[in-house]
Amino acid sequence: MNFYDKKVRRLISVIILVVILAMVATMVIPYLI
Repeated sequence: MNFYDKKVRRLISVIILVVILAMVATMVIPYLI
């Protein structure tokens, strides 16, 4: 797998972003409910 390929880097960055958003959501949502 070529980590320097732009599609791969974009895919990895999107996955990391989704994971961070999920972590933030799990911390914030209980306070909102």
